[in-house]
Amino acid sequence: VGFPGLEKVTISYLRNVKRIWYKQLDSKSFSNLKELKAEHCYALLNIFPQFYLGDFQSLEKLTVTDCASLEEVFQPQVQGLDLEEECFVTSKLRQVKLFRLPKLKHVWSKDPNENTCFENLQEVHVQDCWNLKTLFPFSTVRDLQKLRSLIVSSCGVKEIVSKNVEGSNQHEILFEFNQLSFLALWDLPNLVCFYPGMHNIMCPMLKRLTTSWPMKFKVSENVVSQLLPIGK
Repeated sequence: VGFPGLEKVTISYLRNVKRIWYKQLDSKSFSNLKELKAEHCYALLNIFPQFYLGDFQSLEKLTVTDCASLEEVFQPQVQGLDLEEECFVTSKLRQVKLFRLPKLKHVWSKDPNENTCFENLQEVHVQDCWNLKTLFPFSTVRDLQKLRSLIVSSCGVKEIVSKNVEGSNQHEILFEFNQLSFLALWDLPNLVCFYPGMHNIMCPMLKRLTTSWPMKFKVSENVVSQLLPIGK
C-alpha cells in the first residue's frame, strides 16, 4: 500500500499501538510526505527506525506530543528485521518538536554516524521530557550548520551533546552553529554541561540566549563560557 501523493499525516489516540511501521516500505509509499504528527498514542515505543528516513524522502516536519510510553524517536534497528544493505541518508527534516514525553530516553537511540545526515535541521524544540539525559549524538551536531533555533525546557538532560566515544578528550572540540540565532535552555535542573569534554561554541548569528538555573545548581565559569558564543 502506498500513498505517494500524501503530504501530511496525523496519528492520534491509537492507544494500544506500539509501532507505526512494522515492515520495510516501498521507496515511493510516502515519497511526498512533508509533515508527520503523532499525539496521544500512549503505547507507542518509537516513531520509526532510522533507516526509514530514506523512504520519507520529503519529510520536513516531525511533531510528537503526549505519547506516554515513547522511549525513542529514531530507532536504528528493529529486532527481527534483516536489512540487506546499508545506505547513506540525507534527511530533509527542518523542524522537530517533542512535547510531554515522560519516558523518552533518546531522540536517537544510537549515534547515526556516517550513515545519516541531518544537515537541513533548522528548529529543534524539546519540552517536558524528564527521562531524557542527552539530546544530540556527537556525530549529528557536526551537520547542524543550518540550525536556527534550539529550545530545551523542563527536561532531565545532563548534557546537550553526548560524549564522542571514538575521539580523544584531550583535544578541545569546536562546535559551530553558524546560523543559530535563538538558544533557550530553561528549567533544566540536571544540566551539567553542553558537552562532557573540552570544547567551545561558535554562534556568530546568535541574537537571543535564554537560560535559567535552579538555586541548588552552582554555575561555574567553565559552564558559562561554554554557553557564550565566541566573539560576543
